[in-house]
Amino acid sequence: MDENVLFNPGDAISESHDYNEALRSADIYNARHGRKRGLMIARPLEQDHGYSVFYADDLLTADTPRPEARQYHVEKRIPKE
Repeated sequence: MDENVLFNPGDAISESHDYNEALRSADIYNARHGRKRGLMIARPLEQDHGYSVFYADDLLTADTPRPEARQYHVEKRIPKE
């Protein structure tokens, strides 16, 4: 999957330097809260390391400029149930 998206970094559910840790955090979050909303694991484009977990519906649209928005590369989508 080759997809770049915009997120506010402050909306991240968790952050990790390791992809497997980010995936584990997403799994733990889903186990505690259920899969009521889809999640995404994304990597910031400005950095060579680090992964963040976001709600998929927290995506920011490109047509509304926001100073806090940063570009991320989608590594994995975890759909809601």
